Amino acid sequence: MGCTAAALLAEAGRSVTLFEATAIAAGASGRNSGSIQHPFDPVLLPLHLETLATYRHLAASDLDFAFPSRPTGILLLTDDHAAARSRAAELHAAFPELAAEALDPDAVAAAEPTVSDGWAAVRLQTGYPATADGATRAQAARAVRAGVTLRIGRAARPWIEDGALRGVALDDGENVSADQVLLAGGPWTPEILDAEPPWPPITRTWGVTVQVELADPPHHVLEEGVVHTVNVPSGLAGSLFSLIAVGGVATVGSTFLADQPDAEAVALALIQRGSAFVPALAEAPVISIRMCARPQSIDGRPFIGPVTNVEGLFVCAGHGPWGISTGPGSVALVVDLLLGRPDRVPSELRSDREA
Repeated sequence: MGCTAAALLAEAGRSVTLFEATAIAAGASGRNSGSIQHPFDPVLLPLHLETLATYRHLAASDLDFAFPSRPTGILLLTDDHAAARSRAAELHAAFPELAAEALDPDAVAAAEPTVSDGWAAVRLQTGYPATADGATRAQAARAVRAGVTLRIGRAARPWIEDGALRGVALDDGENVSADQVLLAGGPWTPEILDAEPPWPPITRTWGVTVQVELADPPHHVLEEGVVHTVNVPSGLAGSLFSLIAVGGVATVGSTFLADQPDAEAVALALIQRGSAFVPALAEAPVISIRMCARPQSIDGRPFIGPVTNVEGLFVCAGHGPWGISTGPGSVALVVDLLLGRPDRVPSELRSDREA
């Protein structure tokens, strides 16, 4: 969010400084599964479509960022063929652009030989595999080309005096004047704002993924059949299988945990569970184990817009697992506000909504 906003604002002629407490793509922006996909939410869908357009434009101008021209497709795997038919019908009615179709186990075996026998699936026309940190680093490079100053390793928060925004206050005591400030701190946004009571209502859900080397990776994005339901308050705990391959590297996940877990223990469980879907995972060499906190909003949708009672202060955070799939589209809305353009933020995503 921060890198994209900085690039857009600088390209519009603004003088922009981006403050990053640790490193570019250090959190969920660089440790996500790497699947850019339909969010199964009509409110978020326009943001997803704008995000796809942004990534295509970015890939055309940055040789280091690769983005597929077409979706690879997603298989939502289930052991219940009747449930697959029912879910396919629901998705076809709600989102006809997904071209949802139910596959019986024989059809799954033909479509994806890497999957073990017995699984039915819903196949969807979405899913664009990309390296986890590729989009963020490409946006950071775009921002630098546009003249953005990056201050890496500098933790910052809004500098507010007597209820008025003055700029940015750094943890080492330095104050930097600014007319406008955008908070895009993911799960740490409430702490950065330091409001009382805490706002916006965003919590951390911890995700662990494992990168493995597969000689014959799946062609589709693979997900357990209920992965699309995770971005709701009742679905924050547990583990659901997913696998996204980019080249010969496959990312296996994923967890949705309220507390920071033991990453290595979770990784072992993910591989064991995943091998029931893709047997080759049982013997696949592990490349890395990654953990990050997602910014989970109270209602599963981001908060976009001005911070109440502080003129010039804005927020864009709370995307849960959909940050990589809807982030640039979200940022475009808040950048419009910073630039004084017409307000395009839907009521369901407004920063001042009651959640």
